[in-house]
Amino acid sequence: QCEAKNHALVLEDADLESATNAIINSTYGCAGMRCMALAVIVIQESVADQFVALLKKKAMALKVGCAYDPDTKLGPVVSAAHKQKVCNWIQKGVDEGAELVLDGRDIVVPGYENGYFVGPTIFDHVKPGMTIGGREVFGPVTLIKRVKDFDEGLAVMNANPIANGSVIFTQSGYY
Repeated sequence: QCEAKNHALVLEDADLESATNAIINSTYGCAGMRCMALAVIVIQESVADQFVALLKKKAMALKVGCAYDPDTKLGPVVSAAHKQKVCNWIQKGVDEGAELVLDGRDIVVPGYENGYFVGPTIFDHVKPGMTIGGREVFGPVTLIKRVKDFDEGLAVMNANPIANGSVIFTQSGYY
């Protein structure tokens, strides 16, 4: 398991449709079990509600299923033990007070009822000090941290000592 936590900063001038499509692909591809999965979205408060609604809509539309079905967009995690670990992290986020916008723990895939599926999961209002916001879940879980502006967003991203990559969604050449 990798210990990296990758971040995206979404600014208010970003094309939210394009940003959301890229985030969906990065976060939920390979069931979130890749070291370059985009786990944390740092979003400017002015567009956060709109972004979260769009992200939830697109995540709910993903087909969850067996990995060899060409229509599947989100396959199973690697084992029963890993599924339980991801579900435990989701519960930890709930217990810590993050807002569970979309809960993927109880997803059932017809014909594969005993499969190791975790559906797309989205937490909003992840705050500093929450364990869920500072550790690698390594599953299909998106963590949203709201910020006032670019400088605060960059500070949040740079506060994580371990990361493979970061991206900024903006239309500004300055940022």
